[in-house]
Amino acid sequence: MSPLWRGLRHALAATGPAWAALLLAPLVRAPAAESEPPKPASPAADNGLCYVCHLTMQTDEITVKHLAEEITCAKCHGKSDEHMHDEMLMTKPDRLFGRKQVEAMCVECHDDPHAAKQAEVKAFLEEWHGRDRPNGRAVTATSICTDCHGTHVVARQTLAKQAEAAGWVSLLNGRDLTGWKASPDDGWKVDRGRIAAQVRAPVAAAELWSEDVYADFLLAVTFRRQGQVKAGIWLRGQPAAPGLRVEIVAGGKPPLTGSVSVSGQVLALVNLREDLLDDEGWNTLAIEARGGRITVRLNDAEIGAVVHDGPAEGRLGLHAEGHGEFVVREILVQRLGSAPAAPAGRVTD
Repeated sequence: MSPLWRGLRHALAATGPAWAALLLAPLVRAPAAESEPPKPASPAADNGLCYVCHLTMQTDEITVKHLAEEITCAKCHGKSDEHMHDEMLMTKPDRLFGRKQVEAMCVECHDDPHAAKQAEVKAFLEEWHGRDRPNGRAVTATSICTDCHGTHVVARQTLAKQAEAAGWVSLLNGRDLTGWKASPDDGWKVDRGRIAAQVRAPVAAAELWSEDVYADFLLAVTFRRQGQVKAGIWLRGQPAAPGLRVEIVAGGKPPLTGSVSVSGQVLALVNLREDLLDDEGWNTLAIEARGGRITVRLNDAEIGAVVHDGPAEGRLGLHAEGHGEFVVREILVQRLGSAPAAPAGRVTD
């Protein structure tokens, strides 16, 4: 995070919501006029600290209308103090909602919201069914509230700008596999800005390797797996000599997601915690490679570290095998200054 943003965030945290709203007021655009404009928010209803990073939320339809009713981000997502103070952008808010949870959350307050607007809903569906909304989500028979209403997602370009300010580089461009090399039959594709691998027998495994080489680095990979997929992240490897792999597996018996293996076979670090992985949602593996020491975190909880006498540099890779789908939403990397390798053969937890 740049000194400007870091200083602004700390200043806002110290001065409180009222000053935050005052400082951020020039950044907020008024929502489009409607037949029944929302009433002004009271001074107590404030999202100023959230807008420091989530700028697009200032004009999002859902955010604006809820704030006018004095319903802030914290009402749905919790106070999220650790999330607000995480300058590495790794810690999630206190509450996030997967697609299966959104409707149940909305109806807590909006009991049968379409009952009085059936004609409007019918006209909307006739216009939009099968098409993508401005938020990039298609309207289908199984659409949820946020598919149709607003753009209540963190825009990819906003994430990229925040990451760049903090010294991170995104390895996904959201359009194609530029910067990566895949075998012809691996089944990797780009879908709605994400990269995904569909793995089925008899394909042994799907492999995707970065074109660039990395020595010491911080790496954050946000992923989701479906079906009986076993996946992983290769570190400082090559297709012919993969090296270390951080494992991604279904919840159950150890070794669990966040464990580290050598060439996908011999375990060097074992994660025993079953409570860290959201097996139906998005998860983030954060990895620090500094000299011979590799430290792994899953959803902001440290798994442990391993010291490995392997190559000082190499490519990053993605691996998927089994039956199902492995989807990666974001890959961020930050190169670090070189550090002397630690003695080999030592494992810490």
